[in-house]
Amino acid sequence: MDDCDDVTRTDEELLAAWRAGDAKDGKLLWQRHSRSVQRFFRNKVPWPVAMDLAQRTIESGLRLSQPVRCFRSYLLGIAKHQLFDHLRSEQRKQRREADLETLVIDDTVTNPEQWVSAKREKRVLLHALRCLPLPIQLVLELRYWERLSDREIAEVLDMPIGTVKTRIATGRVELRAAIVRLDASPDRLQSTLDSLESWASRTQAIATPGVPDPPLEPRDTLRPLPPLQPR
Repeated sequence: MDDCDDVTRTDEELLAAWRAGDAKDGKLLWQRHSRSVQRFFRNKVPWPVAMDLAQRTIESGLRLSQPVRCFRSYLLGIAKHQLFDHLRSEQRKQRREADLETLVIDDTVTNPEQWVSAKREKRVLLHALRCLPLPIQLVLELRYWERLSDREIAEVLDMPIGTVKTRIATGRVELRAAIVRLDASPDRLQSTLDSLESWASRTQAIATPGVPDPPLEPRDTLRPLPPLQPR
């Protein structure tokens, strides 16, 4: 059986084995969550930066020494901090105020479609998400890409559940308005919104225990797993 097909062991078991020196189990944990971490970054920063931040996130997650309720949520929480640190650094380089509560990703990236290759509906949806304030973009992507619950999103983003609920409701309205601005066709508007739901369903199927992620494409492959450091 391929490592990627072993769904009988929990993240906690794999992490404990990795910390005990089992590189094979560390690799399996790495493969299990690499897609979620990459998805978190890929619609917010250029692809090479996304891969670098994903690598840092997973390496940091593998250094975990305390128990956590959900390893994937823990990883995505690290990803949030990695993203925020990167964006603040980029804002300082451009001599801009680093207010991430109002930051719009689409305003910080030149020609984002250069690294987004997709059908029109998906491309419009990705662009519309980047046109939203970052906090709104984050909650929508965590809900529809990762299918996280309100509580899990609150844990990842370190905010009250009530704020999460409000931002999801507000975000759907703002997302629809952004899609209209980008493509005024009523038929394509509905097609794009339908794409959001179907995309979420496909992502949920991939994230379901027992259903492994699709294999990484060559350009998506993370660097080799770093050697385990003795405790």
